[in-house]
Amino acid sequence: MVLLLADVFLLLTQVLLWIVVGLVTWFVLLKALPRAFLSMLVLLLILAVLVISFVGGAPADGGILETLWKIISFPLTPLGLGIVLIWVLLSGTKLTKVARNIMLVALVLLALGSFPAVAYFLAQELEMEAVELIRATPPLESGAQRVIVLLGQGTTRTQLRPRRGEVPSEPVAVTCPPECTPAAPPPRIERPVLEEQYQVLSNLPIQLTEQGDRLIYAAKLYQEEGNRGTSPVILVSAGTRNNRAWKEGEKKEDVSEARDIQIFLTQTMGVPERDMILNHDDGSVRRSAEQVQQILNSQRINYGNQLMLVTSGINMHRSYLTFQRLFEDTLIIARPTDFYSLPPANRLGKVVQGADLVENRLLVSDFVPNAEAFCISSRAIEEYLTALYYFLRGWIGMFQAPPTIESTVPVSTQSPEPPEPTIPPTPSPNPTSTNLYPYPPSPRPSVSDRYW
Repeated sequence: MVLLLADVFLLLTQVLLWIVVGLVTWFVLLKALPRAFLSMLVLLLILAVLVISFVGGAPADGGILETLWKIISFPLTPLGLGIVLIWVLLSGTKLTKVARNIMLVALVLLALGSFPAVAYFLAQELEMEAVELIRATPPLESGAQRVIVLLGQGTTRTQLRPRRGEVPSEPVAVTCPPECTPAAPPPRIERPVLEEQYQVLSNLPIQLTEQGDRLIYAAKLYQEEGNRGTSPVILVSAGTRNNRAWKEGEKKEDVSEARDIQIFLTQTMGVPERDMILNHDDGSVRRSAEQVQQILNSQRINYGNQLMLVTSGINMHRSYLTFQRLFEDTLIIARPTDFYSLPPANRLGKVVQGADLVENRLLVSDFVPNAEAFCISSRAIEEYLTALYYFLRGWIGMFQAPPTIESTVPVSTQSPEPPEPTIPPTPSPNPTSTNLYPYPPSPRPSVSDRYW
């Protein structure tokens, strides 16, 4: 308790000192520099951050540049835009009638995003693009192994646990130094037995976020590929946790989310640690693709010009196009998961002809606003804006068509054998068949009964 109070006092002292330094600096700047110059300085700083983020991508290093980027880009998000518009309307700022009407329309559109029916529609459009990318898994060439690229950023939560090693539960005695004698042994220093609450919390399994379905699906794909004898390996791409305090002696790998994902896949899903490769430098989909390419080349992994990509359905299309643009001669096998919606049967075309599919049912509650629907709409809108940014950077093509499997698999030069009699297909739990959802989804928060 004494140590806890001392830590709190030290933290408050640091906060007060920073406040004093900030106030003094602000007072000096106001007295020494004209307000017009300060306004121009802030504007130039904002423009500099925007230019840097456009040239090199959004900062994701946990430093001051990333903090500035989050502040500057906040008004571009649906929540930030709504707050800015409400603040302008309530501040009494004089606006023309046209500007006021535009702001009211924007607020109405943002409010519509909190309706589950609207959120479902926005997410479904993105997820249908992911469904259309699904293709059967072609066989690998001799000597190649299946590489499953798991985009795992944001799939696990930070939780209480010791930084290194197991949770201590027994008293630890100090070893006797050379100068001590049996007549004068050193004092026995014991580490107190940990409280029961800490023992329970620190031994909890890795906690998953609502995007955690990716980890479960990647483990199932690993098991299926192992049964096929493709020697699968999971390449986990997840960067450092910016909200995790770094202690002295720790490295980037020690605070990486990829490490927690590895623990979950090993301890909970039974994936051997030797069959996982960790990428700790994840910051964006583009950065992940570059790091994956570097790891595959540096470790000389023969992946047979095929990569199996696992990520959420809502951003699979952008992720797929990003990897396809970087790996030009490689077949990207899309395996989306973490769906918010069900694909409508009338849009699946020839994928599941004659199948009796689960369909949505429109509910009255779909027209009642709620916070979760607004979160889904925000994520969908941000995905549209991010895709536009990737297009402007040249990282994806807006009309980039996925390659066909036939064009990537070598065609035999032998004379064709006579065709065998065709047998009507039967339903199969294999994910490479026409069954789009071979496994039941894991429980997750839902907007309504029709959301996973």
